[in-house]
Amino acid sequence: MASFFFHIDAGLTTPLSGTLDFAQSVDGSTGAQVATLYFGSASSGRTLRAASNPGVDSIVLSIADADAGGSPASNVTLALEPTFAGRSGGASLDIGVQVNSGAAAAVPIYVRVIDSTGVIGINTDLSLTATLCEET
Repeated sequence: MASFFFHIDAGLTTPLSGTLDFAQSVDGSTGAQVATLYFGSASSGRTLRAASNPGVDSIVLSIADADAGGSPASNVTLALEPTFAGRSGGASLDIGVQVNSGAAAAVPIYVRVIDSTGVIGINTDLSLTATLCEET
């Protein structure tokens, strides 16, 4: 995945730096936080496929939890559409067997975070990962 990254803009100009950072009020009043990220490559003529069986196996996104004491991965719901219909917190997300480069081919990833810890502060222990892929 040399040129494919998560970006915070549809034009693929600003890569997501690091983790899924979100702030939470101690009383839980913050509620769900929703963001849209874009998975893709600004390079031209590139293709990303799963390394296990290119063009057949799906590219799957998952939530990685770097700290067992922080927010659990189940606090994050990933979806390919903004209603999150049928999606569960912590579940991986299949984005297809291939992603082509270019802003027009970027895959919008909808992210909803509902913090279950009830601890005030900024949570930085969760991040997004993809299955092992090959880029051609």
